[in-house]
Amino acid sequence: MTNEPSTSHQSANEDDVDINDVFDNLLLAEEHLAEAGYQRGLAQGVREGNVDAYHFGYHRGAEVGAELGFYYGVICGQESATKEGGSSKGESLLKELKREIEEFPKFNDLEADIVEGLVKLRAKYKKLCALLKISAKYARPNELSF
Repeated sequence: MTNEPSTSHQSANEDDVDINDVFDNLLLAEEHLAEAGYQRGLAQGVREGNVDAYHFGYHRGAEVGAELGFYYGVICGQESATKEGGSSKGESLLKELKREIEEFPKFNDLEADIVEGLVKLRAKYKKLCALLKISAKYARPNELSF
């Protein structure tokens, strides 16, 4: 144990601390902790959200691809049937729909409105089915029943 002289005055470090800053830190501690928690949560959400968004986009893209593949298969089948049986009143619509499916964006294109394009393709496909008097409704995978 050393015998240090006790002083009644404060050291230089304690003089630099403003009492208002101490009270501000004490009163705003909850806000500071909330802000720090928000920043950590935001960073974690961005990391996990990107993974979730990737998986959602992947599965949604697979669903759209399956639907377009179904339409394309029906169109190719109808084209071969019309070649054997002569000209058809829906032949021009068959070619137009086939061309639009082939030109449908296969990669993420920020300029293309994929949802609007898909809605238009569905409408043309329904029109084609009505014109050719065929019943070839696309059954989504979650709507299948055996």
